[in-house]
Amino acid sequence: MKGVRAAIRYAKALMQLAKEKNSLDAVVLDIKMIHHLIEGSDDLRMLLSSPLIKSDKKQSILSSLFSGKVNDLTLKFIQLVVDHNREASLAVIAEEFIAIYNEKNNIAKVSLTTATALDANSREMILKTIKEKYNFSEIQLDESVDSDLLGGMVMRIGDKQLDASIRGQLRKIENELVQA
Repeated sequence: MKGVRAAIRYAKALMQLAKEKNSLDAVVLDIKMIHHLIEGSDDLRMLLSSPLIKSDKKQSILSSLFSGKVNDLTLKFIQLVVDHNREASLAVIAEEFIAIYNEKNNIAKVSLTTATALDANSREMILKTIKEKYNFSEIQLDESVDSDLLGGMVMRIGDKQLDASIRGQLRKIENELVQA
């Protein structure tokens, strides 16, 4: 993806500066909010990526949008990104910042797909098992329901996937029969 290496450098720099200024918690919340806004707004994404809108106009719009709503360090960081003509990468910078923060704080993003919606007890048992097995301090769970699974679940943690669904087991049996 274009600009990912630069985004990682910006994210690391912001992380280091936020730690030095003892405002990491506030900056993390700000960056999560900014990322959510960018992902949820086509207009904001178009504004950030448009070469037709001049930097000073983007600077003015972003300042009015975030001034008083985010930490001063976060606002200055956004201004710096725009000054260096990297505003189109702001969403990627935010993603990288969140990923770095989660990795350093042992926070896992888990995607769980089940055939039916989980009840509270099952969800808590699964979360507790994952925390203990992988030694995570916190889990951000993204649940979805896929009735095509027939039963069981598919869990994704980072780049690892566990397919404990009936559909997956049937597919495995089918492959074994075809190979025989």
